[in-house]
Amino acid sequence: MSCSITSVFTFKIESTFDEWAAIFDSAEAEKRHSEFLIKPLFRGVSKEDPQKVIVIHQAPEGNVQKFVEANGDWMATHRVDLSTMEETSWTASTKTESCCD
Repeated sequence: MSCSITSVFTFKIESTFDEWAAIFDSAEAEKRHSEFLIKPLFRGVSKEDPQKVIVIHQAPEGNVQKFVEANGDWMATHRVDLSTMEETSWTASTKTESCCD
């Protein structure tokens, strides 16, 4: 059984946050997320930098990365600067070993 991972991504956009969020919240994006069992939990914009976005997802381990690989071209057409993407991953496990090991 795969472990659910919470992934936190930050990246830059080359549009306004409202323009980007409209795409992120679209039915097409929802369909693409669901194909990888990704549940978006939060998306927001930096108070200090209106071009910096944060997205928090929950998905089986590795699925968000697979989504980005499969949809990178689509994301880039929506003015996401993939070269600025940074990720951290989180689990709810309190054990010494990750639930995903």
